[in-house]
Amino acid sequence: MKRAPAELYTNVMNEVTFLIESLGEKTDDKEVLEQQNQAKKKLNGVYKELQSSLEHLEKNAEWDVFTIAFYGETNAGKSTLIETLRILLSEPTKIAERKKYLSCSQAINHSENRLRKFEEGLSQINISFQIKAEQVNEKLENAVSQIRKFIAESELEHWKVDILDPLIYEKRRSSLYNFILSFFNPMYEQKEMIKAKECIVQLETEISNTKQALDQAQQELIEINEKWQKKIEIVSLNISELQEILSNEDREILKYTDGKIVGDGRSDYTQTVEEYTFRYEDQHFAILDLPGIEGREEIVINEINDAVERAHAVFYISGKSAPPQNGDEKSEGTIEKIKRHLSQHTEVYFIYNKRVKNPRQLKEVLISEDEKMALKEVDDVLKKVLSDQYEGHKVLSAYPALLSVGNFWKDKFLKNQEKFIEQLGSTEKVLEDSSIKDFSEWLRTSLVYESKSKIIRSNYRKISVAISHTKENISEIQKQFNSLEKKLTLNEKYTNRKLDEESELLIQNLNNEAIKIIGKFKNRLRKQMYNEIEKKIDKDSFKITFEKEINIAKEETEKQLEVGVKVILKEFELAIKEIVSKEQRYTDGLLKAFDESTKFDFEFESTLNIKNGGSIPKTITSLGIGVLGIIAASNPFFIALAVLSMIINVGKDIMGFFNHEYRASQQKKAVDENIEEMATQLSKSVHENFKKAYDPLTKGIKEIKENLSLKSKYVNTMNQVFQGAERKLQILSWEIELEGMDRPNGND
Repeated sequence: MKRAPAELYTNVMNEVTFLIESLGEKTDDKEVLEQQNQAKKKLNGVYKELQSSLEHLEKNAEWDVFTIAFYGETNAGKSTLIETLRILLSEPTKIAERKKYLSCSQAINHSENRLRKFEEGLSQINISFQIKAEQVNEKLENAVSQIRKFIAESELEHWKVDILDPLIYEKRRSSLYNFILSFFNPMYEQKEMIKAKECIVQLETEISNTKQALDQAQQELIEINEKWQKKIEIVSLNISELQEILSNEDREILKYTDGKIVGDGRSDYTQTVEEYTFRYEDQHFAILDLPGIEGREEIVINEINDAVERAHAVFYISGKSAPPQNGDEKSEGTIEKIKRHLSQHTEVYFIYNKRVKNPRQLKEVLISEDEKMALKEVDDVLKKVLSDQYEGHKVLSAYPALLSVGNFWKDKFLKNQEKFIEQLGSTEKVLEDSSIKDFSEWLRTSLVYESKSKIIRSNYRKISVAISHTKENISEIQKQFNSLEKKLTLNEKYTNRKLDEESELLIQNLNNEAIKIIGKFKNRLRKQMYNEIEKKIDKDSFKITFEKEINIAKEETEKQLEVGVKVILKEFELAIKEIVSKEQRYTDGLLKAFDESTKFDFEFESTLNIKNGGSIPKTITSLGIGVLGIIAASNPFFIALAVLSMIINVGKDIMGFFNHEYRASQQKKAVDENIEEMATQLSKSVHENFKKAYDPLTKGIKEIKENLSLKSKYVNTMNQVFQGAERKLQILSWEIELEGMDRPNGND
């Protein structure tokens, strides 16, 4: 059947629905039919899971763009590799980012040039104003120095005046002549005093003039400072504005630097799936960057599942050349995760992304011989897990490759980029040694070649695997049912054997009881008759006594036989009940254990509601009563009258002898012969009655067996239905995968 993608999932689900509805064999047995229907109902859980899986696949299905999922361990370098490929394969958003990076870089260079000019201008202003300020400060210093000098000289002249004034006064007082003479011909002291006062006046004028010059210089300095501050403020404002522009441009360029999607070493750095689309010639493909599988998986599991279901090829990225490890009872290992996530894919590759942080690691061969051997082991392990879906491994080192092609801005990438280029000589050499260039070329040519047919094969295989997974779930349930059925069947055989043994033992016990009671009958009758014979009884007395003792022994034996049979039947009934009870306890334990132990990671109702096939205790009681009734229905002692007539005949023959001892011996002989004959006939009659009880006994035991076998029959019906479902789903899974392979061009 050729299906269009829009109809594929619905058609497959319809086929599964029809498949489940058609399970079971045609039968008119209402009980078997009901059991088959119960088995189908128990398939509801796995049916719903398959329906959910197909709905999920349909929702995530990608039919137009070949999609590659980069899947792997936390911090394995998935994002680093993807970032490098975005650059090398000219991913459209990366091209746009790098254009904006270039634009931002040019803007930053322009702003830095302007800032540098303003800073140089500010430096020139500072130098110019510093020279002017120094010149004015020199004037201030000179003026201050002059003032200090003039003040000192003025103080000296004042001192002279202070000294000369008392001298002149004393000379005038010394004589009238000196006094009069001082008015017409000034004394030396008077002349010196006049000079000193004239000098003081002149100095005060100089001081005043110098202070005015000082004030002017100070005002000039203030004006210079004010002009300098204004210019500084203007230029500083321009610088501040440019610094803010540069800060904004720095923040802006960081938006467009390469390596933003690369983790910083923290677990679960990538928590959502990012998609990057590419086009090479006529091939359109996409790369999905998945969260790591070894972090807190619970917060990213849905993202991983959706992306894996959408992808058509998967790269399992690892930073180690060693094979992924199995888990333990406490946690799921990487191998189990790979099997769970990737078994549905048609193409899976192992990418060994060697961690290279030092340029010296690239100066030699990228991987060692030990690593090559380890990668062969990786291939073996993944081949076992993924079978033909595993395509082998690739080796590369994404980090130095990213450094060789990336645009970085003032970060650790830039420092490491400079270090690698410095030691290896060029970006081309770094890129070549990382093996990324060949890998990217292989990806955009060989991998995506005939991508349309690969998309179809991949999507069909996912449906096939989903069906196969459901088949495996059913197989898991069926194995449990099979194991349960084997245990129930084994127990049923054991119980049946015990029932048969108990039935045989019943007949044996009844026969033994009859032998014992008939023996007592013989011994008592013989003893009583021997005692009577010793009394020398005549033939009439012998006959009457013999008849009397036979009737007494008969009644007593009947009672003993009835009591003995009842006791044996009671013991038989108790034994059967114990066998049945033990069987029921065991089977109930098996069913309870089945209910408690059948815990799957999918919905399944394990409780088995098995109807009882009737009242087994009632059947057992009826069985005992029936056997007793048959045994008691016919009286085995009717033979006694025939024996008695034989005794009488024998008695006539022996009464003609006159010797007492001889007559007594003949009487005893007649008693022994007739008792033995009577016992033989009695035993024969009892055994014949017991044989009549064998058929109802067998029928009753058979009924008990059939009632006990209902549980194993129920489980057998379940087992058959689940085996049929498993077989039919396997066939459907194969058909779906083959159909996908038969449509290389995607034609409906």
